[in-house]
Amino acid sequence: MTIKLVLCTTPDEKTAQLIASTLVKDKLAACVNIIKGVESVYEWQGQIETDTECQLLIKTNTQNVLQAFDKVSELHPYDVPEWLELNAEASSAYGQWLQTVLQQ
Repeated sequence: MTIKLVLCTTPDEKTAQLIASTLVKDKLAACVNIIKGVESVYEWQGQIETDTECQLLIKTNTQNVLQAFDKVSELHPYDVPEWLELNAEASSAYGQWLQTVLQQ
């Protein structure tokens, strides 16, 4: 079963927890993993920046991914939050669990 796996970084654990818990509570994601201490190197406004961030792994479906993006955009402090949508093949059991959780 195909699901959406979204990558999104946050500047700190507090923001990561807020976004993750809101997405799960609002049934926009079935699960969000928070990986702390990710070092990001990127260009912003002509400068090379290095920051320690939290990486979110957001598991959702195609029906909810746009609403999830809108919610993250509302809660996120960055001008341009990372939002990378990947199609992922889930096991039948995990995919069924995800769909069940999001439909409750």
